[in-house]
Amino acid sequence: MKASSRTLAALLGGTAFSAIAAQPALAQTAQDNVDISSPQQTEQPTIVVTGSRIQGAKVDDVLPVTVVGEELIDAVDPASGDELFRAIPQAGSVNFNEQSTAGGVNGARGDIASINLRGLGTGNTLMLINGRRMVLNPGFQTELFVPVVSPDTNTIVPGSIRRVEVLRDGASAVYGADAVAGVVNTILRGGRTGGFLQANYRASDGTGLYSFAATGGYGFDFADGRGNLTINAHYFHENGLSASARDYSRSSDLRPFLEGTDFEGDTQFDNRSINSPWGAFDIQGSRASSSSTTVLRDDDFHLQPCSLFGASGQPSDGRFIDLGNGICADNGGTIDRDLRYDLQGDRQLYSEKDRYNVQALLSYELSDAAELYFEGSFYRSEFYRQREQNTMLSAVPIGIEASAYWNPLGPTTLADGSPNPNRADNGLGSGVGPEGRALLMEDYRFVDFGPRQGFVDKDVWRGVLGLRGNFGAWDYDTGFLYSQANTTDLTKNRVSSTLLQDAINRTDATAYNPFNGGCFPDEPGTGANNNDCTPNPESVLDTARIDVFRKGETTLALWDFKVSNSNVLELPAGGVGIAAGVEFRRETFEDDRDPRLDGTITFTNAVNGDFFGSDVAGSSPSPDTSGNREVYSAFAEALVPLVSDEMGIPLINSLEVQLAARFEDFSDSTSAFVPRAAVAWRPFNDLLLRGAWSEGFRAPNLIQINDEGTTRSNSVLRAVECVAEIIAGIEDDVPDCGTVGTIDFRSGARNLEPEETESINLGAVLTPSFIPGLTLTADYWRVKQDGIIGIFGNGNALLLDLVLRSQGTFNPAVVRDDPDQDQIDLYAGTGILAAGDVVQILNPYRNLDQRTSEGLDFGLFYEFGTGFGDFDIQLNAARLLGFEQQAGPDALPLFTELTPFLESIPELSVGDVAALQPTGFGELLEIDGRPKWRVTGSLTWEKGPVRFNVFGRYIDSFFDDSAQQNDTAELFPVDDWFTMNMSISYSIENDTPLDGTRFRFGINNIFNEDPPIADESFGYYGSIHSARGRQFSFDIRKEF
Repeated sequence: MKASSRTLAALLGGTAFSAIAAQPALAQTAQDNVDISSPQQTEQPTIVVTGSRIQGAKVDDVLPVTVVGEELIDAVDPASGDELFRAIPQAGSVNFNEQSTAGGVNGARGDIASINLRGLGTGNTLMLINGRRMVLNPGFQTELFVPVVSPDTNTIVPGSIRRVEVLRDGASAVYGADAVAGVVNTILRGGRTGGFLQANYRASDGTGLYSFAATGGYGFDFADGRGNLTINAHYFHENGLSASARDYSRSSDLRPFLEGTDFEGDTQFDNRSINSPWGAFDIQGSRASSSSTTVLRDDDFHLQPCSLFGASGQPSDGRFIDLGNGICADNGGTIDRDLRYDLQGDRQLYSEKDRYNVQALLSYELSDAAELYFEGSFYRSEFYRQREQNTMLSAVPIGIEASAYWNPLGPTTLADGSPNPNRADNGLGSGVGPEGRALLMEDYRFVDFGPRQGFVDKDVWRGVLGLRGNFGAWDYDTGFLYSQANTTDLTKNRVSSTLLQDAINRTDATAYNPFNGGCFPDEPGTGANNNDCTPNPESVLDTARIDVFRKGETTLALWDFKVSNSNVLELPAGGVGIAAGVEFRRETFEDDRDPRLDGTITFTNAVNGDFFGSDVAGSSPSPDTSGNREVYSAFAEALVPLVSDEMGIPLINSLEVQLAARFEDFSDSTSAFVPRAAVAWRPFNDLLLRGAWSEGFRAPNLIQINDEGTTRSNSVLRAVECVAEIIAGIEDDVPDCGTVGTIDFRSGARNLEPEETESINLGAVLTPSFIPGLTLTADYWRVKQDGIIGIFGNGNALLLDLVLRSQGTFNPAVVRDDPDQDQIDLYAGTGILAAGDVVQILNPYRNLDQRTSEGLDFGLFYEFGTGFGDFDIQLNAARLLGFEQQAGPDALPLFTELTPFLESIPELSVGDVAALQPTGFGELLEIDGRPKWRVTGSLTWEKGPVRFNVFGRYIDSFFDDSAQQNDTAELFPVDDWFTMNMSISYSIENDTPLDGTRFRFGINNIFNEDPPIADESFGYYGSIHSARGRQFSFDIRKEF
């Protein structure tokens, strides 16, 4: 089913349910914040709203805080922390997700999800549990070319949450580093007396995907009510779903979905891989391209069925070698499109997973002025995922010696003197002598090994021991936190480059044969396969098959001491509240790679002697990395009332100011001091105007600082060569140029400085007294970030090299060989300095660019009662106004000189010029997962034992920058998406054994809306949309 094209206006304009997933903190009192889902709750401590450390102070008017309570969580019906946090409209793309295929073993894998408020990037949002930091996930991955880290939101169980508070403003002055985009504080359930058991089963319509969850909790008072212990436990299982279960993810070729659009037939959407069982090879030695060597007259050749030649296939120019068994060697190093490998046959959309979670919350009153408390939790996830077998890195070929048994250009006789049955009996010239020719295998997928099997286990411990209370008018809270996360990422059925090379180069029939092709198309010219119908024997495969592991650990140790007084000084307008505190934290991380990844066991090409630091075929080397840091910080905060209603000043019903500042000193980076100022002005009782200004910072993460050098192999556009070849008439346009494998060397830097930010927030809150229960909110925000940590990027480095070579110089970060005579001839007369082959691109992490983002938040909240029941209608909308990434000095020539140079070349079309532009800079609004609008809404109706919920979520359209229309240079539009959930529950309250039982039935994504098509791995943006489709959910809960 194609995603709905309902517009935002339709959502806002009048459906029966208009609503949201969040409640404004300003509309809540301490009484409202108590868990009312069960009557068996003890008295809650004084509320401290996220964004302030002053206990008991009414600062929620000043702050743009969104609160997601239990009733709204029930409306969302999330099965995981990820699904819950995605329902917050201010949350951007979830870049740590199980649909991500980027990075392979070098990515963050397993049952993981990240948080990304405002879309400012992973790592810019501070995650708290009960007001204290969460430990970071051990795995990290690359975003915008740099490693980023995040807590794992899936470690938070929705059933254990009392509420989630989202501060939609920079808060570094109060909470420290990472609170650039805001703060998400999860408040856990505690203080329970009695227990509950709950079971949930949900299934996706039309597929075999299902999940089961069991949750329980029990709490009791002791010591005459002075203490309470609450224990919660949770288990979750999901069985997984194959990519073939959905039509949009069934094939890597998405062209059938583009019929009738401007992109119809566009090969950019054919994402099948050129790496298949039909390999590509390079003939070594002198005059390899000469007709005296082979009839190919090319040093490169690929394999294909001979049936693709002839009347029913492609025309033949006679430049092929018949290898027998219906397989031919054709000239050129790229296989035909019909033989491309379809990756989706072995992939999973959703993985099989199990989650286990146990929590304990203890409180004990030592006296009327002191309370001891403890929070402890353990989380474990077990994750299994299948994906396609790997291929080779384009820059790391495997050497095939002339004597290799299956080499079709091998010697005339074998080592025992017998005739070589595998040497081609046609198409070889005198250049292939009796001793044969060595080859390089440049493209090949090891399909006969079977799919890769990934297992990721994660354990997370968290413990907090604290003391809180008061001495006189002062409240205090001190505590020690320790949390540790461990992951073991094990991939079975990988291939060792060294062992495979040894297996290929055996001189008898026990050798691995890469020349036997894959499956033959049923008819000439039909689609490619995703199997290998001529596999090597298992006994041969086992000699090159390996398991690869990656182990990670992160720890967080934290001690803090905070004091506050909500009325330290009485002013005419009221009491001045202050808070102050100190904090020490120590963070560590360790990333332990398999010896075949970390440089212990390396690969050396048997033919040309090239060395590569990784022996795992298809994976770049990554050294073991570790690091730690200590952070000392101190903060102070004041809430000062300047005017109150009693003072009788016209148009100033109330006026108050919040001032805060924080100093942090890092053991591995520079120190930072950041202030914050906020003001709330109520001209009359029904209207509140508020504003805030703050500075913030984000320290370089431990990976960015401690990375001593990571090598990555990536394929990028041959920008310099491409322009020269188009001028020379060798290629027609940029898409025909293809890519080249490059070695990218990235390294950290101890002199990296924290990223600095400046945030502005202006808002209004209207609570009209003539409509009781109605609240309207509107906020404008802007965040300016300076010194964003990043690398220049391979593509941008090559484009800069193109600009500089048009001026007679070159980019020193692009290390090249000296040009040979053919290359010198190619560039003659082009105005471009001749360029040799790329050897390496240097990409150190640096404080580079500047980013400015801004937007609007709107809220509508309306509660009212009628004779037909009580209603709660809510709406929350986020409008992104701009997201501009400004280039640093190094990139300026790409904006001032690149386009004029390209437009001066008559052979380049408009599409070519557009395809040769830098990436990641300029106005990125509506680009790559940054839609203008995100809206959520909910309607709750309750009467007696019956509750009815409706929840809706809208994501505006945006553009996919990975696909560009050749003629117009327009990006591919990703449609907007609207989904709706509905549930009804019935609670039994009587004197029978069913007393305290609730039955709930729900349907998520009622209209079974498919995610919009995009040029992505599974045909849609997994970081934004969902492929679960319509889900039926049944839930039973028993209180006792």
